[in-house]
Amino acid sequence: MTTEQQPTSRTTREVDLLWGLDRPAPRRGPRPKLSREAVVDAAVAVADAEGLEAVSMQRVAKELGYTTMSLYRHVDSKEDMLVLMSDRAMEGTPPAPRPDRGWRAGVEEWVHEVMEVYRRHPWAIQLPLSGPPVGPNGLRWMEAGLREVVRSGLDVGGALQMLSMLSSLLRDTLRLEADMARAAREAGSTMAEAERDYSAGLRKVVTREEFPTIAMMLESAVLEEEPPPGRPDRLGGPAEEFGFSLHRVLDGIEVHVGRLRAEREAAGGDAPAR
Repeated sequence: MTTEQQPTSRTTREVDLLWGLDRPAPRRGPRPKLSREAVVDAAVAVADAEGLEAVSMQRVAKELGYTTMSLYRHVDSKEDMLVLMSDRAMEGTPPAPRPDRGWRAGVEEWVHEVMEVYRRHPWAIQLPLSGPPVGPNGLRWMEAGLREVVRSGLDVGGALQMLSMLSSLLRDTLRLEADMARAAREAGSTMAEAERDYSAGLRKVVTREEFPTIAMMLESAVLEEEPPPGRPDRLGGPAEEFGFSLHRVLDGIEVHVGRLRAEREAAGGDAPAR
């Protein structure tokens, strides 16, 4: 009697891939010149220089000086290579626990550092996500962020929801900024100039009667600020104003935890907030 082998789930396969659990035991003798790490390093270098659309098995093989078939001995497919690249992009040391245990400052530092990671590898925000991180680098960042949100007083389930929401908000904001920057470059302008053009275009059609709030926005000229010296491409991008959104989210967590803490104290309990 034979037992049918159950198909491997996507998550299990990614765990095996990212932690090297799918590799055969090392053999005796000289180490092969090409490795999975070298393939991923070359793929990341191509993406950093030319964008994700330039990455292919053929292109990476050319950069390494090998045939395309040689790469398949180390990485089964381009899809696997993208999974490996996603975790490699998060390589680095997340912020350490703060001695003062200030959770708000800890979350802000975590968000700032994650933003810098994505600025170093802007192609990473274009990769689709199949779920929470499972690779060693991604899990280290998840651990650091979750640790700080838990210190707010939320239980780990509520903290995970908030961290997921913050991560999604950050990625979407950076993706929007990247799309806006690309569109501005293709038009031969900067984001600041594009926003001024946007305001000028709206002024032709927006009236106080039909769009009173948008008219108020245009009158305040919030989209028409001059860029700071030497940084024409950084003004106006959505990520530049991310701190405001982040602080409001943290305010909400703080108010929620405070309200539940007061309710628990009134009821004589001490369970963490959710």
